[in-house]
Amino acid sequence: MKYFIFLFLISVFSYSQWKTVDIVNDFGKKTGEKREIFEGKGTFKNINNINYPMTVKLRLSKNDEDGDKFKSYESYYSWTDSLIMANDPTQRNKILRRKFLKRDYEKQKLLYENRLGQLWFTIYDNNNKAITFDSSNRIIITLKLYNGKEIYWLDDIKLSTNRYWTFFGKKNNDSEKVYLAITDPNPVEVEISHSGSKYYFEIDGYNKSYY
Repeated sequence: MKYFIFLFLISVFSYSQWKTVDIVNDFGKKTGEKREIFEGKGTFKNINNINYPMTVKLRLSKNDEDGDKFKSYESYYSWTDSLIMANDPTQRNKILRRKFLKRDYEKQKLLYENRLGQLWFTIYDNNNKAITFDSSNRIIITLKLYNGKEIYWLDDIKLSTNRYWTFFGKKNNDSEKVYLAITDPNPVEVEISHSGSKYYFEIDGYNKSYY
C-alpha cells in the first residue's frame, strides 16, 4: 500500500523543483521513510517533427536508503519476508524463497555496493498520458551541464512497467557521470531520445539539504 500512496503523492504536486515526501502507511501515519521527487515541464518532438508540451516526473532513490537491509543476511531475510507476507504469503513461496534467498542476497549485496542510486523517469504527453517506453529500443540521454560540457549515455531499458524508465548510477562507470550530474546542485538540461521521439526538459539543481 505504501507504493500506491507514494504514487498518489506524486500526482498532486505542482510543477516546481525537488521535493521530499514522507511515506505513510495504511493508517496515514508516517513510516519514517522519505522519497525525493522532481516534477517539471518540457517539450517533446515526435517522428513528425512537431513539438508538444510534456511533464516529466523523476524519483530519486539514494543507495544509503537501502543500507539497512544489506547489513546482514538476517536483515535481508526479514525485509524479503515482509514483502512476501504483504503480497502472497503462501507456504510454497516461503519454501522456495528460503532455498534461493542466500544466493540472491550475495548477488543483490554486490549490486548495492557498486551502485550510487536509482532514478525513475516518467514522461507524460500533452494529454497527461504516460508515454510508453519500448524495451526493444535503447534510450540515448544527453545532459548539458551548467559549465557548457555535455555528457552522453546509451542505455538499455530496465523496466518494471513500460510507463517509466529506471536508470542505475553505478560506481566507476560512465553512468556515474549521469547520476552525479542530475544530483548536482547546479541545474542540468536533459534530452532523451527514444523510438524516434525526443524529450527536452531542465532539472533544477539538487539540494542535499532536503533531507
